[in-house]
Amino acid sequence: MTDHDQCLCANAMALFTELASDNLPPDEIARFNALYNEQGLMAEVELGDDWEADVGFAVNDADYGEVWIGLVNDEQDFTHLFARLLLSRSAEEKFCHIEWLP
Repeated sequence: MTDHDQCLCANAMALFTELASDNLPPDEIARFNALYNEQGLMAEVELGDDWEADVGFAVNDADYGEVWIGLVNDEQDFTHLFARLLLSRSAEEKFCHIEWLP
């Protein structure tokens, strides 16, 4: 993972923790708090092809990254997603779009 990827993930987690209580139901907040330390994973994944419909403009890997925050099994496969985030890779553009419980 490059420094830039770490920055993207750090930004994703900061936004998630800031906004989760306003966007997730209390049982999901409790689930996150109870299980994330042992089963949680935040990872940059391949950019989904559905973002354009959600945000209204074309997105590409060079300018945007997709990060998932969720719970995984022993094989590191996601079993539950709390959020998927689309973030700008540019430090000058502070763009983020979050899908809660996608």
